[in-house]
Amino acid sequence: MQTFEQDLRKKGLKITPQRIAILEEVDKMGHATIDEVYQNILRDYPSISLATIYKNILSLCETEILKEVKINSQKQRYEINRDDHPHLVCTECGSLEDLPLKSNVMFNQSIIPREFLATNVSVTIYGLCPNCRLKS
Repeated sequence: MQTFEQDLRKKGLKITPQRIAILEEVDKMGHATIDEVYQNILRDYPSISLATIYKNILSLCETEILKEVKINSQKQRYEINRDDHPHLVCTECGSLEDLPLKSNVMFNQSIIPREFLATNVSVTIYGLCPNCRLKS
């Protein structure tokens, strides 16, 4: 299993305690907003600024260690960039879940034109989570 230190080194980024803390927090939460990461890291790094979190998350996205997950009408969330996979979003409570299916399985070569090379697939499925479905 590759460590965050190895990921940073491989991408040419300096290994700092703050970057490691950001990656650990995003990994622990699965999908996190910048504000959530900031609030949770403040406990261990009380002098860290929100600007530092923003700057580091942007650098981690630019080097493809993190991936931005865009959800309609919500703040962007970030996840560790492991593989392309679809997301399930509840339109009632806003919960975000990974669908354990690789996107390339959903979009195989039979529906993508042969001359087009897909390098990144982003799929978001909106609906009701089991809890909200039971409430309605």
